[in-house]
Amino acid sequence: MKPLSLKMRLSLLVSVLALAVILTVSIVAYVELEESLLNNVDEILRAMGAGIVAALDKHETPEKREAEFRLIVSNGVPGTSAWYRVWVDGSEQDLFASDLPPASYKGLFLHPPGNEQPEVGESGFFNLIADDAPDKRNPNRAVWMRHASGQDVLNILVGRSSHYVYHELSEFYRLLLIVGTSVTLLTFMLVPVLISWGLRPIARASAQLRRITHKSLKPAGERSEVADELKPFVAALDDMLARLYQAMRRQEQFIADAAHELRTPVALVKSTLQTARLRPRTGTEYETTIDEVLQDIGRLERLTEQLLSLARLEEADKQHLATGVRLDALLGEMVEIFDAQASQQGGRVILSTPGAMWVRGNATQMRQLFSNLLDNATRHGPPRATVRVTVEDGPDRQVNVSIHDEGGQIPPEAQAHLFDRFYRVDSSRAQASGGSGLGLGIAREIARRHGGDLQITSNPQTGTIASVRLPKR
Repeated sequence: MKPLSLKMRLSLLVSVLALAVILTVSIVAYVELEESLLNNVDEILRAMGAGIVAALDKHETPEKREAEFRLIVSNGVPGTSAWYRVWVDGSEQDLFASDLPPASYKGLFLHPPGNEQPEVGESGFFNLIADDAPDKRNPNRAVWMRHASGQDVLNILVGRSSHYVYHELSEFYRLLLIVGTSVTLLTFMLVPVLISWGLRPIARASAQLRRITHKSLKPAGERSEVADELKPFVAALDDMLARLYQAMRRQEQFIADAAHELRTPVALVKSTLQTARLRPRTGTEYETTIDEVLQDIGRLERLTEQLLSLARLEEADKQHLATGVRLDALLGEMVEIFDAQASQQGGRVILSTPGAMWVRGNATQMRQLFSNLLDNATRHGPPRATVRVTVEDGPDRQVNVSIHDEGGQIPPEAQAHLFDRFYRVDSSRAQASGGSGLGLGIAREIARRHGGDLQITSNPQTGTIASVRLPKR
């Protein structure tokens, strides 16, 4: 099923919240109005009862009292009816009584429930509900008062219809229903429009993103028209674009440098062969030409292998680095190979290790790492010199490997660029010796992928030291 859009989700959420608010407000308003109207009925009944009590305390004729009682109960809301009774405790006869309520309520008015009887001097309210009445929502209300008069206790019962209360509540309910439904429908119609207006900054940002191509990755900088809430998102996006821009620039520069480096040996091979064809050559001259071509092809092969190594390192899965490598044994094999090569020029490569030393990593990549460093040390160090490889325990369960040659001729301003791809301290010498400027960059990348690092220091007094830090297994 296709997921809902952000606009639709927000619209539904806001609409549901608006509907919940409307329902809550409507229910609270209805309950408050009902309570207010019913309290008003009770207050009117209490005032009527108090008026009758006051009239009973006056020394007047029964006729005047009766007239005053009728006047008191007629001061309610026009269109409503009220009834009263006055009797003495223990008597079945009423001292005063108005017309009784309809037959459905007459029995309850003449014989109020005993559990509703108040204390002397107090009052109590109860509802007059007929068993056969279709509307059970308290259509009639009564107040029962007990008043001490001399030796007697007088009972005053005043009742009145509350039908108008529920009529008003019904009207209010219909009003709430009409207004609530209208507001709800209006909300459902307006919310998507308002959400669309609120999401316009996102739409503009999306349009800007769609216009970005590989040629326009450079971020646009501060965007003043972006809403404050979106500025952190846009800032993060600009930061990502800046990183992509830098990565693309480095990739383009790498491709350009690689093309240049590949073009050089190809051009040398081509020029050597073209020169050889200009005139007939002797067998010795052809052999010399072939040797020169083979040297250039060898350089081209090494450069190609290094480029492939970089590509493999960038795509390699770090999970394959979890195996154990015995570093002292691996270095022993490599030192033996490079010592044999250096001895032909009168040099030496020697290893110093405290014993078995295990690190976590990939044996093939480890060989490439130290092969590049040893090749660099023997190739660019002074002739008939000694290259020392030292393995030591480091802090935090790490192993330190240092490769020291006696050269130390790397200028300070060049040391910061030693790991840049295709960078060579002396371009002419590196070209002659077959260097491509990729070896140190590959070596440091391997070290860092193994959780370590590679640093190089050089000065004429102490020579050049390549320090490799690797985590133990």
